[in-house]
Amino acid sequence: MCLPVEVSRAVDLCAAPGSWSQVLSRELYKPEKKDVKIVAVDLQEMAPIEGVIQIQGDITSKKTADEIINHFEGKKAQLVI
Repeated sequence: MCLPVEVSRAVDLCAAPGSWSQVLSRELYKPEKKDVKIVAVDLQEMAPIEGVIQIQGDITSKKTADEIINHFEGKKAQLVI
């Protein structure tokens, strides 16, 4: 997968079992890069993935949407999977 270098905020909707989140983590997450945020959302619980914030919730609910937005600190996601 080849992602643009400038992508630092990504959200993986309906993320379980987590394969796309693993790809995003491998491509975007670097411990020295503090501005990268990867948020994975699903109704099902997933195994932890380094560098990925996981939300267990319904993507159609306002509560879940607000939680995603809060993780991006008012900025928009640059990539939605």
